Amino acid sequence: AVLAAGLLFAACSSDEPPTTRSGASTGQRGPSGRPAPKPRCIDGRDAPSERRDRPALAIKVENSVEARPQSGLERADLIYEEIVEGGITRFMAVFHCGQSPRTGPVRSARFDDAKLALPFTRLLAYSGSNLIVQNELEKRKVATFTELSAGDAFFRVPPGSTDIHSLYANTEKIRARAPRKAKPPDPEIFQFGDLNGRARKARKVTINFNPSNTIEYRWTKGAWRRWEGGRPFVVASGAQVSVANLVIQEVRVDNSPKIVDPAGNPSPDLELTGRGRALLFRDGRVVKGTWTIKKEARAPVFKTKSGDAFSFRPGPIWIELVPSRKGAVKGSFSFK
Repeated sequence: AVLAAGLLFAACSSDEPPTTRSGASTGQRGPSGRPAPKPRCIDGRDAPSERRDRPALAIKVENSVEARPQSGLERADLIYEEIVEGGITRFMAVFHCGQSPRTGPVRSARFDDAKLALPFTRLLAYSGSNLIVQNELEKRKVATFTELSAGDAFFRVPPGSTDIHSLYANTEKIRARAPRKAKPPDPEIFQFGDLNGRARKARKVTINFNPSNTIEYRWTKGAWRRWEGGRPFVVASGAQVSVANLVIQEVRVDNSPKIVDPAGNPSPDLELTGRGRALLFRDGRVVKGTWTIKKEARAPVFKTKSGDAFSFRPGPIWIELVPSRKGAVKGSFSFK
């Protein structure tokens, strides 16, 4: 049920009610007197109340060549892609209404992960971390889940493997271990609806987190389909990753003065407060604007050049945290 064009709306299962837009009225009135928005998933789609009302879960997923094809990415409501040591990238997959019995390969956490996850959830699953990262997660009161702490919610493929690319997680078994006080995310973080004003046509987006690795999204058959290293980016089911909303969020990235990997590569530090350039690609078009985060661990506010909020299409959102030209670590992107 999650193949081909179905991936476009893959965060909830195929037997769920059809998508409704955020402006749908429930007959109730909000504080302003306007119709209160219908409760929804963080990706803008409707789902059974037991999914909407549960906490979201973030899982760190590897993106090295050895990790492909990954499992579960197509079922996430939201994906962040960030640069890590050595110029490769890693995903943070956020599951709210979406769920996956096999997600991974699961890999280690990074210092900035709490800031990315907290606007949506305090539940973070990963394979481990260094002491500095662990202290940061504890400081920000993130509930953490690893192979050592979450029992059969994690498993190896094949069973018994000790390979670093063999660890996977079951989203619902992890969610069952969530603290009772864990709350669902704010469904109004993103706004959904038709495109605001005029939007230029776009058919191809090219991203470089480093010069040797090119990521592309091509508008094909009603979706932004991902390519990496010149090949279709497919998941374990064999389907190519396709998303409704692609966001370029340019951020300053510098090298950490404290954290390095075993090979001596410094860990990238992402500047996740302030203001920067942002672009939304949806429906084969591009909306130019900015992102703003006034305080650490808050959700980004995306606005067009005219000051309107980005209007997302209901469906999965992939946010690419592309390094700007300002920091020590530089990236680039282009579109046509």
